[in-house]
Amino acid sequence: MIKHIIKLIWNKKKSNFLMFLEIFFSFLILFAVFTFVVSNLRMYQSPLGFDTEDMWLAHLSFPSELDSATVADTKLRLVRELNAKPEIISVGFTNSITPFSGSTWVTSNDDNGFDLQTWVVEADEHYGPTAGVNIVEGRWFNEEDALGKYPAVVFNRKLWEEYFDEQPVLDSIYKLNGKENIVVGIVENYKYRSEFEEEYPTTLFHKPVHDAGLASLHIRLQPGTSVQFEEEVNQTIAGITKRSDFIIENLDEKRKDNSRSTWIPMITLLSICLFLILNVALGLFGVLWYNISKRRSEIGLRRALGATADNISFQFISEIMLVTIAGILAGSFFTLQFPLMKLLEVENIDYYYAMGLSALIITVLVLVCAFYPSRQAAGINPAIALHED
Repeated sequence: MIKHIIKLIWNKKKSNFLMFLEIFFSFLILFAVFTFVVSNLRMYQSPLGFDTEDMWLAHLSFPSELDSATVADTKLRLVRELNAKPEIISVGFTNSITPFSGSTWVTSNDDNGFDLQTWVVEADEHYGPTAGVNIVEGRWFNEEDALGKYPAVVFNRKLWEEYFDEQPVLDSIYKLNGKENIVVGIVENYKYRSEFEEEYPTTLFHKPVHDAGLASLHIRLQPGTSVQFEEEVNQTIAGITKRSDFIIENLDEKRKDNSRSTWIPMITLLSICLFLILNVALGLFGVLWYNISKRRSEIGLRRALGATADNISFQFISEIMLVTIAGILAGSFFTLQFPLMKLLEVENIDYYYAMGLSALIITVLVLVCAFYPSRQAAGINPAIALHED
């Protein structure tokens, strides 16, 4: 039967070749779109590692002419007055490497006997609880760390897995950013650049709250705090710092704005794919309908020779499925070069997911389009078809 179907396909190779090309290029387009979408969605599934809801971020600045004691006194007073407000749960400081700001700080060295590259964030002892970071090993910084022999650091799990293979590192000394540091904890995630970006090995360095280098104020609010409270916070910060050149941002809104630049292209590409699928479906349906009308005599003869309705339906579905499989296999030959040759900075699993989704959608689409015409062909009366011929 398969040999007979292949012969039928070959006898109509011109029309079948056009269908083959349509499926081949549709597969390539779907593969490209799904690779982009799957790659981003898999990164999106990875947690940020900190909270954005009910979080505000104020970017402060301290004039260079101010001495360190004045800066420290200003910051400590600011922390006290903000924490005294019932609408505020806690506050914490980081350097300018804040979530969704686009800023990065990377350091690398081989002073520990191996090459180690890590992203750097500086934070005080209050930032971890304020941001809601998830500690999986050890602890977050505390005030005593400022008095220790070595500056304290916290790794994220990505760094721990990639460079230390999850071996014990707590209380170990490693040289990072030009200094020897002691590891006091490990956080589950810390993905601060974007929801749609992979997590990088990151080290959080402790700086005391009064350090002048920490000028990004993170404020954790009670759930349901009104936006009108922002004016009160603004006045408090301005009154203590004697400056008005700062902005208060809603961290959750900032996250949404940051993610919008990825959501919009994904939705646009998926919409284009939907339009492509609809056009392919209409084309396939039309071609199959036309083929049936041109092959009525052949169908009538087969029915007269004893072929059942199911035999006729199976024949038409088999023909189109063999052409579809050929188009998918040809497309897969080219798409497999991407993971094999590492043409893009995308994980191989994303390519395989994209190929599987593309093949599945095209196969289902072809089956749906072929089902009704094939049933129509199976219902042709042999006597009428032969009489018409």
